[in-house]
Amino acid sequence: MQAHELFRYFRMPELADFRQYVRTLPTNTLMGFGAFAALTTFWYATRPKALKPPCDLSMQSVEVAGSDGARRSPLLDSDEPLVCFYDDVTTLYEGFQRGIQVSSKHLLNLCD
Repeated sequence: MQAHELFRYFRMPELADFRQYVRTLPTNTLMGFGAFAALTTFWYATRPKALKPPCDLSMQSVEVAGSDGARRSPLLDSDEPLVCFYDDVTTLYEGFQRGIQVSSKHLLNLCD
């Protein structure tokens, strides 16, 4: 098959042919196409964007210098182990108590 025969075989329909085809479609079908196009456009415009990860995902841990293969998070500033995240919290119970205090302060601020 020659190239010009392929182009003739796969030709795009003329505008008049397309208009004639659209005229034969029921109104409900055309309304459905329009609604689908509008919903797709709305979803595409308002979809949530991907969050940027806090660190390089190909390097999620860094080897601690002078250790025998120990690793740490790249989010930490130094090679020193993290003893506690908050100064006033050293046990799990104190963590729950701190969470209650922070939550109640937050709720009081929302009510004011």
